[in-house]
Amino acid sequence: MGQNSPIQRHPVVTFYLLAFGISWSGWAPRALYARGLFPFDSPLFSLPGGLGPTLAAVAVVLALREPAGLRTLLEPLFRWRVSPWWWVFVLGFWPLVAVIALGVGAVTGQARPDASRFTWAGLPAVFGMMLLAGAWEEIGWRGFALPRLQARRPDWQIVLIMGSLGFVWHVPLMLNPSSPMAALPWPGQLLFSLFLTVIQTWLYQNTARSLFFVSMFHAMSNTVASVLLGLGVFVSSYGIVVGVTAIVAAVIPGVYGPRRFGGGTELRPSARHDTL
Repeated sequence: MGQNSPIQRHPVVTFYLLAFGISWSGWAPRALYARGLFPFDSPLFSLPGGLGPTLAAVAVVLALREPAGLRTLLEPLFRWRVSPWWWVFVLGFWPLVAVIALGVGAVTGQARPDASRFTWAGLPAVFGMMLLAGAWEEIGWRGFALPRLQARRPDWQIVLIMGSLGFVWHVPLMLNPSSPMAALPWPGQLLFSLFLTVIQTWLYQNTARSLFFVSMFHAMSNTVASVLLGLGVFVSSYGIVVGVTAIVAAVIPGVYGPRRFGGGTELRPSARHDTL
């Protein structure tokens, strides 16, 4: 492939276009079917959704023909030797947010959820499924796109780019009446995507660029969301969850500065001259 090919000039743009195309090819028919605008539905339509970012990343890496490109992309999934503090944060942050949300709800007069409504014995299996799903996303978002964006842009700009695109990527789910995301306010989901991107970028930077910990954090977020959904407070607690996330997201650049949210700043040699 020539050095002036569109993929060489704009690898991140190519990646996002592919990720959207693959994911939406599955999510869009399900959303249309739920609204009576598509003739049939299938669980297989869900597969391209979560796989889209990784498939797109692998396709672009292969097209770029970078030395050890796939190994460089996937190796951070197995990077977990960091301070025990990060295990505590990744496993404890979202349960703490949920406790705060439930506590604030109780103080403000919301009905106390019935814990018997949730099948707690199945929680480890839920987390396992969420971890697998989250890893497929993070290989693309944090594994491919983030290092290349950091080669040219400060983290505060990356948050605006990745957070906004992450919100748009989920739009077919928001338009699907059978998806829990359809019940949430769109402005809140945009803000949450931006705040979440701050925390995920900070986590990635401070765990030696580990996709393992970012994927664990992603999985815990989805697992706690499934618990709140099962308890019947997913929608009513959402504003509080967004608020707590906003506070943490504001503290991070306040402590580390807006350019890099901590951690090492060495970039992959193959990413140094990439553009969007």
